[in-house]
Amino acid sequence: MRKLGVLLALLLLAVAVKADFYDLSLNVTAKVNLNGSLHVTELVKLSMDPSSEDLYTRSFYSTELTIMDWQQITKSQYLRQHILSSYATRNFRVAPEDLTRYSFSELSTAVIKLEYDVDGVVLVNQTGPRTLSYTFNRSALSFQPSPSGQMLPKNNALAIIIPPDSIVTSISPDPTEPAITRDYLDQVRGVSAFAWKGTVPINDFTLVFVREEPIDVEVRSFFENVESGFLNFILSAPGIIITLLVLLTVAYLALSKR
Repeated sequence: MRKLGVLLALLLLAVAVKADFYDLSLNVTAKVNLNGSLHVTELVKLSMDPSSEDLYTRSFYSTELTIMDWQQITKSQYLRQHILSSYATRNFRVAPEDLTRYSFSELSTAVIKLEYDVDGVVLVNQTGPRTLSYTFNRSALSFQPSPSGQMLPKNNALAIIIPPDSIVTSISPDPTEPAITRDYLDQVRGVSAFAWKGTVPINDFTLVFVREEPIDVEVRSFFENVESGFLNFILSAPGIIITLLVLLTVAYLALSKR
């Protein structure tokens, strides 16, 4: 009830002062973790006229506001989740930042940061004893539809950060930054951050990379599997019977020596 009252008061204030907010830019950064999950940060930059500053400041201190509340207040088209999955989004957080005022302009700017974790966007397959292949699911991207397919619109940017020991085997379109060089196998090595900016078609977006796990990971995994297999056998019906027979045999031998 308290949050509803706060939001209602803010919306009434927005109507009273005819608050206007304008989308300036959107920057989406997705960091791929070793297990294929993503940590995503979205920075939505807004400008506002002087009459909107009080509304933004009051909203800024209302820490219970959700992304839907901020959408109602600012009417921003950029203020939404741009990487989607059929799995539930985790650790979603909205963090508005302080106003920035410029002496040469009546408009002020502010950034609203979204942070969240998501699974199921990057498919991970084991292609060798220590080799993992990661494939980014292009259908997870949710930017601007167009007659020719999905586009990364003007004033928008998408950055993807992959583990530093990765080798990119397929990437399309070429990133805006950095300028990449492919080797004789058509692979990109030594680059772990890629950015696409401006008007870029992403309907056929492709990013596939591979990485090799250290040898100690393979050794540790082997012994963990052996341990797990042994425990599963001991707890199974045949394992329990064999364990009982061994214990009875040991007890019999011990008693026979007396």
